[in-house]
Amino acid sequence: MAAKQISCLLIGEGALLVQCGDALIARGHRVHGVVSASSAVQKWAKDNDLRLLQRGADTDRQLETEQFDWLFSIANLRMLPESIWSRATHGAANFHDGPLPLFAGLNAPAWGIMAGATRYGVVWHQITKGADEGDILASADVDISDEDTSLSLNTKCFAAGIATFGQLLDDIENDSVASVAQDLSKRTY
Repeated sequence: MAAKQISCLLIGEGALLVQCGDALIARGHRVHGVVSASSAVQKWAKDNDLRLLQRGADTDRQLETEQFDWLFSIANLRMLPESIWSRATHGAANFHDGPLPLFAGLNAPAWGIMAGATRYGVVWHQITKGADEGDILASADVDISDEDTSLSLNTKCFAAGIATFGQLLDDIENDSVASVAQDLSKRTY
């Protein structure tokens, strides 16, 4: 059980969201709700008796009177309106499968391989109005081998994403979240 418990909203898709959600639950945090179009994530939410919210234009209305400490956007490929992420009273973090400010945007692992990168990384960054522009809250480096494909690199990124999510939770629980501003002059998109 975490020393400091938080409430959070999870938005996204796939196995990474489920694994991060399991980490939150194991630490005694309250998952306020889950927004996902993924049937696997929806099943996980139902199996854990979590409130399931519908993704779409109605999401904002569903949350109009709600507040939670943190919003975690995990494997979420859509920009979130400020009206949703601003409801988080302590912070809103997005997982990005690239070493920001390099390789911002979608399909980042494929772009890293095509650019011939040998080092790569993942970040959890603050959600802001600009895509992948927020301060970095947690990060990890990942090696790219000659045999890596975008799929195998993405698998490495998800493993690093789970590890760095644990680090981010440690920082949140200890009130020691530190942010590092991105040098947006080095940004590739």
